[in-house]
Amino acid sequence: MAAISWPLSSSPGLTEAEGAGRLINAMVEKLGDGARAPVSRRRVPGLGLFADTALSTPRGLRAIGPVVLGAYRDMLVKVTEDRTVTPLGSLPGSKRITIAHNNRQPAPDVVAVTQYGAYKLSIDTAPMPLTIPGSLPAPNACCELFGFLFFTAGNGTCFASGLNATTFNTLDYTVEQARPGGLLRPIPFRDELFLFGPSGIGVYGGTAQQNGFPLARITGIPRGLIGPWAVAGHEEGWSNEMIWVGDDAVVYKLSGYSPVRLSTHDVERDLAAAAKVDATQIEASVHLVAGHACWVVSMPGRTWVYDLTTGQWHERASHQASRWRASQSVKAFGRWLVGDTAGTGLLEVREDVFTEAGAPLRFRVESLPGQAFPQRIAFPRVDLDFAFGTGLLSSDPTLSDPRALVSWSDDGGSTWSNPLSRSLGRRGATRTRINVLRTGLSGPQGRSWRIDVSDPVYCALLGGAVAPDVRSE
Repeated sequence: MAAISWPLSSSPGLTEAEGAGRLINAMVEKLGDGARAPVSRRRVPGLGLFADTALSTPRGLRAIGPVVLGAYRDMLVKVTEDRTVTPLGSLPGSKRITIAHNNRQPAPDVVAVTQYGAYKLSIDTAPMPLTIPGSLPAPNACCELFGFLFFTAGNGTCFASGLNATTFNTLDYTVEQARPGGLLRPIPFRDELFLFGPSGIGVYGGTAQQNGFPLARITGIPRGLIGPWAVAGHEEGWSNEMIWVGDDAVVYKLSGYSPVRLSTHDVERDLAAAAKVDATQIEASVHLVAGHACWVVSMPGRTWVYDLTTGQWHERASHQASRWRASQSVKAFGRWLVGDTAGTGLLEVREDVFTEAGAPLRFRVESLPGQAFPQRIAFPRVDLDFAFGTGLLSSDPTLSDPRALVSWSDDGGSTWSNPLSRSLGRRGATRTRINVLRTGLSGPQGRSWRIDVSDPVYCALLGGAVAPDVRSE
């Protein structure tokens, strides 16, 4: 029998005929030496409810000491480890914000930059406007480094607060002028300050200076940021690379001070199309689960995930949506938490959860086309190798007798057959096998196979094989 070629990375192609298989809510994990397959394609981690905020439109998340501050539409809340949600007061707006804190003791100063200006935050009281001297420009984002609070502005200015303070000297600023376009975001990474603009990045660091802007310019990177939210990897709790979407719609990671391309043409096409509509809708986040360091970029219509552990891309799509419902991430209480664009929950990324806040999480794998061009192929038998016997003890048949749906396409993925349902095996039924018989002749573009699993149990595809019969007609 001939092995079915399953993808390692999702590649839908510019057209269906150019696709090389897809992984949607499925990720690759290398298996140990001697396993019956070199890799497993498993369902991605699900989303469990950590706390219900009763608020929609997540705008920003940040761990501050023993709590998480969460900004939602017109409101700031705090969430504690025991899952208690406490409203703190009004924080006007519905758009994304940035939150920063310094190192003041016994409690840090916390600030935020919103669409309506800068605010001083607290874990116990309502937000208050932050007083910034009128000679300094209105900020569009903030971050912290070495106890200073840094604010960027659209005219290219970056200004700093006093050390562990929320006061300002109007001379403590710099203007990034190497490339035009102003500044979008300040990002602290590896003890340096990266000032992202739409056409370049200024890098600042060294020993903090007492007079003027605290840091000295080290170098510039001639690659900008496509939109203010399209960078992630600097977050607390993440020990991997900083990765961003460049002004050319290419995903880069930082290697020294050089941008290294990570994206495929499929990813880049989606990003370029989204940027033409609204680049502020492109948002990146990170999470780490079961040894997989995942960098995520979402936009209207698609979510792509780059797995730094395997160096491969997969797609995520939530129930009845074309992109992942998660927005933003924060490491807190030993967990990776994310905002929810489809509900009011603060959600946790969990490998042992097979739904998204109770909604189905459909695992889908589409194979590379099998063909003998220009000849056609008959498929008298197809066998699929799964992790079997994953059903649970339950009166719910989706748990006790989970099913996989098998379908195929003979026109490059433009249309698919009606799916055939096959059991993944009740609990302990490891002798279960999936096979499909007499599925007819392939088309001139070969035969692609699609596997769907929506039942909320562990699922992993290890391989598949066919008994092809090449026809001369």
